[in-house]
Amino acid sequence: MKRAAAKPRHTKRVKRKGSDAQLIARRENSPADLKKQVSPLTRELTEAREAEQQLLHSSVQFAILVQSIKDYAIYMLDKAGRVITWNSGAERIKGYTRDEIVGQSFSRFYTDLDRKSGLPKKALRQAATDGKFEGEGWRVRKDGSQFWASVVISPIHDDSGTLVGFAKVTRDVTERRQAQDLLEQKNKDLEILASTLRRERNNKLLNAQAVVAAIAHEVRQPLTRITAGGNAVQRFLKSVPPQHDKAQTALEGIVNAGHLASEVIDGFRILFAKGDQRRQLMDINEIIRGALESLSDDLNDHHIELRSELMSELPRVYGNRGQLQEVMSNLIVNAVEAMQPTSDRSRVLLVRSELRDQKAVAVSVKDSGPGIDEDRLDGIFSAFVSTKRHGMGLGLPICRMIIDYHGGKLTASSDGKDGASFQFVLPIASSDKRRSRAINYRATHPALTLPLCA
Repeated sequence: MKRAAAKPRHTKRVKRKGSDAQLIARRENSPADLKKQVSPLTRELTEAREAEQQLLHSSVQFAILVQSIKDYAIYMLDKAGRVITWNSGAERIKGYTRDEIVGQSFSRFYTDLDRKSGLPKKALRQAATDGKFEGEGWRVRKDGSQFWASVVISPIHDDSGTLVGFAKVTRDVTERRQAQDLLEQKNKDLEILASTLRRERNNKLLNAQAVVAAIAHEVRQPLTRITAGGNAVQRFLKSVPPQHDKAQTALEGIVNAGHLASEVIDGFRILFAKGDQRRQLMDINEIIRGALESLSDDLNDHHIELRSELMSELPRVYGNRGQLQEVMSNLIVNAVEAMQPTSDRSRVLLVRSELRDQKAVAVSVKDSGPGIDEDRLDGIFSAFVSTKRHGMGLGLPICRMIIDYHGGKLTASSDGKDGASFQFVLPIASSDKRRSRAINYRATHPALTLPLCA
């Protein structure tokens, strides 16, 4: 057998300097060896090129996706807050085209108030520091209209971690905001309705126990006068010689107190029946004088100085005499009781009546007692809430209910130091409106005298 021919060897011989000896420097690669070395490199380059193409394809697809989103404004900002990309959703929501807005500061989307407060810069600063900014607020469209926006701003960093810009997503949530506002308004309306119903329940004292307690409270005052008058009569008649004149006066007081008790009961009956029975034209000053006269002994016993400033020739009001008399008596008795602990100042009761805006008559009762804390003023007209240690908390609610029934308003004021003032306002009877105009004219033209209609 023939031996296979040996493959040629490719060598290069070199001579060492100073010697004729030949040395083999290195073995040169054959074409097959070179092919083996190049193939992996070619494969890596091919894979890298395919990955790059896939990334480019994905980026294009993502850009197409972002551009096609119309319910969100998605765009990028540079580090200074200038717009560098813009999608169709941003154009739809904000009204700017890409050519109009790219290169412009995103602060133009904010209201003047937000720009003055520096909100745009604060948002970017927070996003860069905390990694995200989220918030809601009013934003401005190109045409100047505003919408309620939900905003998210995220920072964008390069491979070295350097901040290069921001990604911003804005959504128009005006309809949601309007729905929330409507819901909040409905809740407020329900709260007001519930408060009104509670007030009506308290003012009208719908349960039987409260009605009985209210009647007992109001009848107690005339009954107390009857008892005191009876004791006085006995004392006058037992004296030697008997003091018949004083006994007669005391008996007249007893009779008047009995009539007052009857009027109180009739007043409650009318009040809860919501009828117009026994309502008539009356002079409010007569009501005031009657209440002061019936309580004159109480004022004297408690060393209270009475100051009355009653405007003359006031227009008349239309109402129930017994009910309005009871309101005045309650307010005066409350003032007297409020001044009982007062020892460092004079005890003064000021009762005033005046014309208010030619439409109403105003009556105020002011004491010089310690006053009522401002945080307690709103609650004193609620049933069973009293500022007195042994009070039932029914007098003022009943007074307000009576004044409300007459189309008026009862209020209280106090600084918690220098006494309290209670004031009620009643509308003038329609038949006396001309009288109110005449009084007002005379007040502004004192040199003239005009006849008044009775």
